[in-house]
Amino acid sequence: MKKYLYWIPAQDFSDVKAACKTLDMRLTGSMMTPCETLRATPDKAVYATPQVFNRVCKRQGSWYRASDRKGKYLLVTAKKLPAAFGAYLDAEMSESAFQPDTVPSTSDLLAVVNSAEYSAQKPEAWEQKTLLDAVMFKVLFTLNRYWGWGDNLHSKWLTHRANHANFVANHVHTEIDGEKVPYSVSDNAGICSSCVEFFNISNKDQRKLVRACPGSITFGGAKPDVFLDIQPVR
Repeated sequence: MKKYLYWIPAQDFSDVKAACKTLDMRLTGSMMTPCETLRATPDKAVYATPQVFNRVCKRQGSWYRASDRKGKYLLVTAKKLPAAFGAYLDAEMSESAFQPDTVPSTSDLLAVVNSAEYSAQKPEAWEQKTLLDAVMFKVLFTLNRYWGWGDNLHSKWLTHRANHANFVANHVHTEIDGEKVPYSVSDNAGICSSCVEFFNISNKDQRKLVRACPGSITFGGAKPDVFLDIQPVR
């Protein structure tokens, strides 16, 4: 099922509420994480306020706060809003059958993490992990069985950074219709804050193939090991 991603200025959100009502779509708000918006259905639109990016995933939300999305409302629908709101339509999301042929090597991951593109674009707060981060990740990802007892934030730190880095550096990619399309460079267990790419926050003009982080599977109902094809509306 295709879904539609909108970024809406706060002052215009009341008009969007009215539009959803005319389409018989119930409008609900995310409570803890922006990835809850992935639960949109044909009869339910889900939004996230700017404050949601400061809650459970505050460090990860630094990508949102450093972008031109800052202050805007995120809305995900399974039906397009009326044409009057077309200026806010940012991207279309659909499931892809894509699966990578090979797994990037450690040297590949280090190359993207050390790239000039990533160094220039990463928010300062993104890499400022704390002991609380480590504890929260360990508890949540072990309980939802994406991490084994030997896994921890330290062991996954390279892939956490490399996944975002690859979407800005585009070192590891596949070709679709002549376009080099970057994709997530690890399995679900090694991904953090896939919302940055799901919702087209970084490198917003770039098509992306994005795997879910364990958090978006838990809170947003994303499917494990399925890539979402994020196609910006250009």
